[in-house]
Amino acid sequence: MAKKKTKKKIIILGGGLAGLAAADALLATPEDRKKHEVMILEKADFLGGLASSFEYEGRQIPKYYHQVFDHDYTTQKFLKRAGLFSDMAWKRIKMAFCINGRIYNFTDPISLLRFDYLSLYGRIRYGLFGAYVFTIMNPAKIKDSMNAREWLKRYAGREVTDKLFYQLYGRNKFNIPLERISAKQFACRLKAKEAMGLFGYPRKGLQKMIDFLEKDLKDRGCNILLEADTSVIDTKAKKLTLRVKGGAKEGVKEEVKEGVDGGTEGGAVKTLKYDALIITLPVPVLLKLAKGILESYRKRLSKVEYCPALCVAFGTRSHLSGHYWLNMISERTHTLFQHSNLFDGYGYKVNWILRYGGSIEDFKLSDDEIKAAYLGDVHKYFNEQKPKKKPKILWARVFRERYAEPVYDKDFAKYKPDYKTPVDGLYIANTATSYPNIRNMNTALECGIECAGIVRKKLGGKA
Repeated sequence: MAKKKTKKKIIILGGGLAGLAAADALLATPEDRKKHEVMILEKADFLGGLASSFEYEGRQIPKYYHQVFDHDYTTQKFLKRAGLFSDMAWKRIKMAFCINGRIYNFTDPISLLRFDYLSLYGRIRYGLFGAYVFTIMNPAKIKDSMNAREWLKRYAGREVTDKLFYQLYGRNKFNIPLERISAKQFACRLKAKEAMGLFGYPRKGLQKMIDFLEKDLKDRGCNILLEADTSVIDTKAKKLTLRVKGGAKEGVKEEVKEGVDGGTEGGAVKTLKYDALIITLPVPVLLKLAKGILESYRKRLSKVEYCPALCVAFGTRSHLSGHYWLNMISERTHTLFQHSNLFDGYGYKVNWILRYGGSIEDFKLSDDEIKAAYLGDVHKYFNEQKPKKKPKILWARVFRERYAEPVYDKDFAKYKPDYKTPVDGLYIANTATSYPNIRNMNTALECGIECAGIVRKKLGGKA
């Protein structure tokens, strides 16, 4: 009698887009489902990570700004599967700069000529630099070790570098000097034409895509545990210990009945063994949890730093302006997105105002203190109907993310993590592995898919 084949146990730590995409790829075919037993462990009581939404008056509103670009082909495939792509809102957005109390439109050559924040020579250099970026520039030819300041001074000039790009990418984004930032990664970001391409958003919301993936994965046998707080990863024994709060979603209690090691008021304690463990969590979190990693590898990974993000999502009764994307220069906050200028389907106008580099100092503040400080920048630049009348804020929510994006410094290529690690059975699939590509939803989905292919090959299947 033929011996029944044992399924390979694959655990995915983190239920964001990368984790969902990895599980989707590992369970893609009936043959996969015979070979793989896949489980997603998520510490929060929801899936989707930074792409998740919150509910207000019965509507799902994204916690952070998200949009789909016309070249985000992987994201579009998932939207098509979820039945969302045929009903997309597509627009060419307007961008502006908020500087010293003034709003500069920045969407066409005429706007650039009027941008008197830069000298006339600086505006000409900026225009020529933009033409270079969108035509002949090839980020792949830029050395990994070149810093952004050196590269920008050469092609954009000192004034544009110091007055504009330092503010946008040094101060606002990472809160470090341009001399430390990777020129290659910055060039990839510019080449992606984030502010110039066609922007899209599903009219039914991104949460519908996440909900679709959750149901589809469960239908294909994927175990999804929410409020599953992993405390230790024993990489040598290939097992992890976690505490699960039952009842967060239907089916969670049943999932933890078998193999429970112990329990307290905080939830059931469980030990799980694995053949492959895919980590989609930030690298510093992995290092806190994992035991048995070689010291040399741990030292390498410890160099990966992260940029935090603090966001206030808020509603207004009318549009503040016709711009979707506004960059704040020399203000406490860094970026304002008027989501309803892309998709206006809520009954009120949805906006986000964010601070990135340096925002960790605001994490200690209360939500009310953050709202007062951040919305103060909104009031500074926008009046409603009458001069000096503040915009009416209908509601506001605060969201904090300690590890929003890796800091891509000029040495990042030397220590960036790869999908396959030197630790047997341990894999990493997060935006740190995607250098020099930019961090967005599409990259996160691609990371999960690519890592799943490596795991499948290692476990004996086809990549």
